[in-house]
Amino acid sequence: MKKFIIALSVVFVIIIGCKKIDEGNGGGLCACSPVVQPFYLNLVIKNTAGADLLNTNLATSFKQSDIQLYAKDASGVIKQISFNIAIPIVYGNEKLDYYRLVSQELAILAKSIDHTFYLKLGNQTPYEINLQTNSSLQKIEKLLIDKKEAPKETGKISTDLGLSLFYLTI
Repeated sequence: MKKFIIALSVVFVIIIGCKKIDEGNGGGLCACSPVVQPFYLNLVIKNTAGADLLNTNLATSFKQSDIQLYAKDASGVIKQISFNIAIPIVYGNEKLDYYRLVSQELAILAKSIDHTFYLKLGNQTPYEINLQTNSSLQKIEKLLIDKKEAPKETGKISTDLGLSLFYLTI
């Protein structure tokens, strides 16, 4: 009888612990489900020789203050989009030697591939940026820069860490 009560208590705790978080909206995540991390755009900017143009130790690089990431509304008013410059990544034996422009706000604002954003590097002509996101998988599937698909990193760092990592070569 004692074992039965203990087993029943364990089952009761599991059922209560795995109760749906958002029952009012027809379901949602289970309380014991893994938390889904927010997704970000990770963009490596390099020149044709492969030099990192976000590494401020290089004379030809762009400082964060030299970069603008923005959207325009229907009347042409510019809305700045927040971003950071992230340091290179070391993951186990793998290494990504490039600094990255990282923006969560851009990934959230991109509702469809038709929504255009702009990336201005220094005094250059702004690049048109379009993103195709998969909100259920929390990732960016495709990045278009001036209507051309940007190369996507598919290596171990990107896949294991769940990064949406793309390259812009100028």
